[in-house]
Amino acid sequence: MNEQEVSYSGGFKFLHWLIALVVILMLVGSYFLEDLPAQYRGTAFMLHKSVGISVLFLMLFRLVWVWRKGKPSLPVSVPLWQRILSRTVQYALYFFLIAMPLCGWIMAVASNKAPYFFGLFQLGLPGIEPNQALSHLMKETHNTIAWVIIVLIALHIAGAIKHHFIDKDKVVQRMLK
Repeated sequence: MNEQEVSYSGGFKFLHWLIALVVILMLVGSYFLEDLPAQYRGTAFMLHKSVGISVLFLMLFRLVWVWRKGKPSLPVSVPLWQRILSRTVQYALYFFLIAMPLCGWIMAVASNKAPYFFGLFQLGLPGIEPNQALSHLMKETHNTIAWVIIVLIALHIAGAIKHHFIDKDKVVQRMLK
């Protein structure tokens, strides 16, 4: 995608909305993981880890896509500080949506509970051995990042609402149509 294009490609839009839906469902669902009845908890954690690792790889793919194809520029009417804020929020989301599942994966391996990817095969991490201190650190980091992502999603949505209802520009339509 070059700077002159005004819309995202269909594939990019699909990836955006897929990741958005999955991440929101993961954030909401993770709140209830510990409270599930024992007979469902193992399967729920296996799915949580598998979907999280899938988000990690989808985000890495998306990052490469943006790096290779670029993104449409914001309209020239958008003030510089808003352009900077917009890109900062977007790239912070990219960073934390990669960091969070990576921390979760490290946490699982360090707690000697390496993920079974959708029950098919185990996914260890080279160089990560069982280590309770590391597992605890990654759990705290994973949980903190969840709150950071919630704030970033709220900012991202607030920006979209502002563009659509206050500025009445076509920024939101680029991701919808």
